[in-house]
Amino acid sequence: MRRFLSIAVLILIVFLGFFIYWNFYNSYSTGEREGKLFKFSLKGNVFKTYEAEMLLPGSRAGSTGFQNNFFYFSVTNDSIAKVLMNAEGKDITVHYTQYRMSLPWRGDNYNDKNSDKGQYIADQLISVKESTY
Repeated sequence: MRRFLSIAVLILIVFLGFFIYWNFYNSYSTGEREGKLFKFSLKGNVFKTYEAEMLLPGSRAGSTGFQNNFFYFSVTNDSIAKVLMNAEGKDITVHYTQYRMSLPWRGDNYNDKNSDKGQYIADQLISVKESTY
C-alpha cells in the first residue's frame, strides 16, 4: 500500500509539473505585429507591469458592425518599455510570445479583448517610425 501511494504521489507531481510548464511557460506561438501604438502605461496593484494597446491596420467584424482592430500586450523588459514610453502615436513593429495562460508578474490577461486567448508578451522591439496614418 505504501509503495502504491508513493507511486501515485510521484505521478501526480509529474503531471502537475507538466501542466504548469505546458500552460504557463511553454510558448503557444510567436510572431510579429505592426501597428500604431495607441496606449502604453505601467499598471498593477501588486505586480507593476507595462501594458500596451496597439491599433492594427484594418478592422474586424463585431456584434454591432465593424470595429477597430486592437492588439493588447505586456512588456517585461525595461529597456523596451523605455523606448515604447516615447513611441505613443508612432508606427511600431514588435515581436511577441503568446502563452496559453497568464502569470500575474508577466502582465495582464487580455482573453476578453484579443481575438486569440492567451497572454501576449512583447520581447523585442523591431522598429519605431513616424506614423503614416
